[in-house]
Amino acid sequence: MIQIARRLSLALAVLAPAAPAALATQAAQAAPAAPAYNVLTVYRETVKPGKGPAHDAHESAWARAVAAAKPPTGFLAMTAMSGAPENWYISAFASWAEYESANKASAASPALTAIGNKFAALDNEYLNDARGMVLTIRQDLSYGGPADLAASRYFTVTRVSVRPGHTDEYEANRKMVKSAHESGSLADGYSMWQAVAGAPAGTYFIFVARKSLSEIDAGASIHGAAYQAALGGPEGQKKMAANTAAAVISTQTDHFAFAPQQSIPPAAWVAADPGYWKYKTAPKKTP
Repeated sequence: MIQIARRLSLALAVLAPAAPAALATQAAQAAPAAPAYNVLTVYRETVKPGKGPAHDAHESAWARAVAAAKPPTGFLAMTAMSGAPENWYISAFASWAEYESANKASAASPALTAIGNKFAALDNEYLNDARGMVLTIRQDLSYGGPADLAASRYFTVTRVSVRPGHTDEYEANRKMVKSAHESGSLADGYSMWQAVAGAPAGTYFIFVARKSLSEIDAGASIHGAAYQAALGGPEGQKKMAANTAAAVISTQTDHFAFAPQQSIPPAAWVAADPGYWKYKTAPKKTP
């Protein structure tokens, strides 16, 4: 999890509903407004085999301790449903200046520093690896309105590694994809982020928030014949394939489930769905 005042590159920030774009409840706008958040920090933890439940309990206790210290902001936690056994802790910032301000505020809090040091000392028992990343929004490559994260339960995250010197070809493909979505006013959405620290140059992330995994079933119909035609038909597909062959080293898509017990969500999320977001105290064991 985010270690307050120890890993200062990842301070707390509220992920308000204007964070990564997602599957829209209505048809997405052709020209969405710029997002409120432009800098995303992601702290990725790879959990040791067999340590998942104990690690989740550790992180939940950590989040509760931070919440009790009444921090000014919060964060979103999620756990991998595919790929490596990872937990991600996500914070969002309007700007680098806000990011720096949050770091300084966390470092200046003795309570948050003590909590971070206490729980961080136990991480080695649960983790094989941990990595912090900073991403910046690529609104020019994103499509759709803001996510309703309070009502969402999952993120689908696609990580793309692009060859040095070939970002133009990859971004040309993404612009074709966005244009095809806009021309049909498609009802899905996604946000594109580019790694600027903590990951190799040329690393991109595509985030799709989902209220249900059943939304994936609609993908084939949403991206049917009309969408394929908007991409330029066979010739467009041929061009995109050539760009991909030249530019892309690898692509991996994974699904993540939100972890409300390990999160400190905004008060608006809790008010919108307290049954899901409000912290649940474990029942006391009877003798």
